[in-house]
Amino acid sequence: MNASRDRVHLNHPPKPSFNVEIRVATGSDLESLADPFAPDLSKSQLEARLEESRSGVRTMLVAMTEGRAVGVVSIGGARFQRRGSLRLFALDVGPAYQRNGVGTALINAVENIAPTRNLQTVNLEVATDNTDAIRLYRRLGYRQHGKTVMDRWRRILDDGTTDMIQSPAFVMVKQLDCPSCYRTQKAPSLTPQALLVKPPQPD
Repeated sequence: MNASRDRVHLNHPPKPSFNVEIRVATGSDLESLADPFAPDLSKSQLEARLEESRSGVRTMLVAMTEGRAVGVVSIGGARFQRRGSLRLFALDVGPAYQRNGVGTALINAVENIAPTRNLQTVNLEVATDNTDAIRLYRRLGYRQHGKTVMDRWRRILDDGTTDMIQSPAFVMVKQLDCPSCYRTQKAPSLTPQALLVKPPQPD
């Protein structure tokens, strides 16, 4: 996870839960993605993520409700890979939709994909000062692993300027519960079709 940008804020008042569909993001999602995340996440940043998803550098998942994008997460990437593990990173939930369980639903979707790839764990990086996200990951069963790492990522603004962000991050890992079923599950096609439809529980 890109530690500084992947923040899950838990300080908003609770709102009613709603149905959320999680699927692979496509280029046509860009416009619907831009508004919910502004100004924290620029349209140019989202476009760069979508391009990496199209090129296979990452797979970007989007959470939708009533035709609106409410959250995103990525898997794969080129950094912080662990043997036998699926990397989760770039988790963002739109400010208006936080504390509705969207972050948890996105994490669960990643955990559902991992066994289909014969992977026994999910790993991520989270900024050492991102206490809300750390609390969420711990509640979902993630534990700190190894030494603190220095996470670096490129921030892209809508005016075209970029800068390199770096921050210390914890590596967190979750051991999944079903090692005996890894080789029997059918892998999802990872098309724009829905991967998961469920009413999320509040984060």
